Amino acid sequence: MSPRQRTVDRFEFHPADLTRLLEVVAWLSAHRDGWLNLLPGVEAAPEPPEAPGPFAIFGSATPPVSMCTWMPPGRGRHAIEEVTVGIMHARGIRVVPELAQAGLAVPPGWRVVGDHPRRGLVVRVPAVARDAEVLSWALAAGSQLCGMAVTGSWQAEVYQPLGWPPPVEE
Repeated sequence: MSPRQRTVDRFEFHPADLTRLLEVVAWLSAHRDGWLNLLPGVEAAPEPPEAPGPFAIFGSATPPVSMCTWMPPGRGRHAIEEVTVGIMHARGIRVVPELAQAGLAVPPGWRVVGDHPRRGLVVRVPAVARDAEVLSWALAAGSQLCGMAVTGSWQAEVYQPLGWPPPVEE
């Protein structure tokens, strides 16, 4: 493996037990690199979707399953000193009002930096926010915005810092 490739670890978890996820977040925060994608478990579609029509090239190709991304504060001279949370979704609308109506308003002190119908929601969270609170909100919002029935379990994809694991010294 080249030193510029990222190692990806995957595991399943349930939002009621964030222990392993919190360990991963603490580790990525300490290294100030890498990121975490969170995908909800979904029930299988009852029937295959219809074939796209002739105007499908003008529509969104975003899948109906939401994906949450968590990134630690960066490092370096131009680093952002906030945690970034993103949620890709297929709603086709701005979703901050929908989340607020569902009781999942963006918490005070967090900044919405993007709420785009196709690119999704991006929120900057002060680094002092509790990781469990950030993850719980992201998972609840991701479930709310998922276009399919969710099972309750989630999959985490952990993108390790560049050059991880470190070379073995002989």
